[in-house]
Amino acid sequence: MGQINKGTIASISGNTARVVPSDAGAKPTAKITIPWHLRGSTGNLKKGTAVVYVEFDDATGLLLGRLDGEWGAYLPSLSAGKVTADGVSLSGHTHGGVMEGSGRTGGPG
Repeated sequence: MGQINKGTIASISGNTARVVPSDAGAKPTAKITIPWHLRGSTGNLKKGTAVVYVEFDDATGLLLGRLDGEWGAYLPSLSAGKVTADGVSLSGHTHGGVMEGSGRTGGPG
């Protein structure tokens, strides 16, 4: 079984963090996992950031999110650079056999 708690980050080491629970007198957690979407500049986590986390009976855990809900503000921009899929450029590809006008193409086949 696990318990969801809130607290503040005490330290970060790689993909794990130690959190000081908000309960008075509680000691910091063991190292708990920081999920991919909150790591590095994406989550912008640092010592003192208020977070919500789950801690399990075996002393493992998972950071669930920032209490201010702001992790999305730090997602990297995709506006710069070129996007390709299977070697096809999103912005530079063309379609053959298409007639100008108000007609529509069929769906992917």
